[in-house]
Amino acid sequence: MFPARYSVIIYSMRLSLILLTATSLYGCTKGGAPPSPVSSGPSTIKTWKSDAVGTRYNAATNSVAYCKSDANGIFKIYISDFNSNNERMVTYSGWATNRQQWVEEWDPTGQFLICYIEKTDYVTEAGHTRVKEDAIPGYGAYMDIWLLKRDGSTAWKLTDLPNNYDNGVIHGALSNDGKLFAWTQRVQAPVAFDFNLLAGAYDFKVADITYGANPSLSNIRTYRPGNVLAGGEVESISPDNSNILVYSTFETKNIVTTPVYKIELSNGNTTKLTGESFAQTPTYTPDGNHIVYMTGKDADIFPFQLQGSDWWIMDKDGSNMRRLTFMNKKDDPQSENKYKLAGTLSFINNNSFLGDVLVSPAGLSGYTVQVDFK
Repeated sequence: MFPARYSVIIYSMRLSLILLTATSLYGCTKGGAPPSPVSSGPSTIKTWKSDAVGTRYNAATNSVAYCKSDANGIFKIYISDFNSNNERMVTYSGWATNRQQWVEEWDPTGQFLICYIEKTDYVTEAGHTRVKEDAIPGYGAYMDIWLLKRDGSTAWKLTDLPNNYDNGVIHGALSNDGKLFAWTQRVQAPVAFDFNLLAGAYDFKVADITYGANPSLSNIRTYRPGNVLAGGEVESISPDNSNILVYSTFETKNIVTTPVYKIELSNGNTTKLTGESFAQTPTYTPDGNHIVYMTGKDADIFPFQLQGSDWWIMDKDGSNMRRLTFMNKKDDPQSENKYKLAGTLSFINNNSFLGDVLVSPAGLSGYTVQVDFK
């Protein structure tokens, strides 16, 4: 979500701890957005909202849903028009106000939101004492998937996972036609000192989703590349509903080395698309011809800071990679010569998207930008 949707963007073990991905959804969302717009190379960046993360655009209603944290680090869901006006918080009366609430996707009509909601009840567990940070969006322990009407009047619980530290949900994706929903489901809690499972182990799930009077997820399929426990996230479903895009540690066994893969839904065949040290948030353009993703490739490291990342684009087969943004290139017009981490994104059209920019490797301190590219 992120990945960060935000993204749990856990690439950064260059910093001594792991949950860069997950724990990036914790704390203040306001991130000191720079002046805009700024052009460099093929892209123009402008700040869309200085205190929003996890931003999702809906074309049918020209609306945007996003999340902001309150003073206690609890995330809530907001909706505005595309011009960032008429903002309002949307929630459901059956959700506890002191539990995490996160928007993951719109349905195509813009009348429903797929949300990740933290379980209300704290239970006693052997070996772990639950704290609110466990469920920060993107880390996702103790979370379930819900469907919410955009006016908040009704919500339906679509999953009921076990209420323990081994279970939860993070990044997901809805198909363009609204018929398939994919999500990343935790199956094992984080394992200390294991670079493969420092953020936990996750399976990729894909289901048919229905709305109507009794919404549901059915025909649930599970994908576990290499049939090994690994970290990772699903980010996108192809426009023809034939494959999903993920990043995974199933080959590298290292959360700071995260290639992007394509998984065929018909047979589970997995194709590696990137070879950089870390690459995440792979998202198809609406026409399915290209993939935009984030990577630290060629990112400058500024004094006393960690390596950030920028957005890149490639053809759908992994060829013709090129850099779109230059937030981490010294003295570039788009750069403030400071760490910036490109995050999850939501397309407006084939040449424009809204995306998260994080300004700190610890905590989701950041903002949303609009990126237009050619």
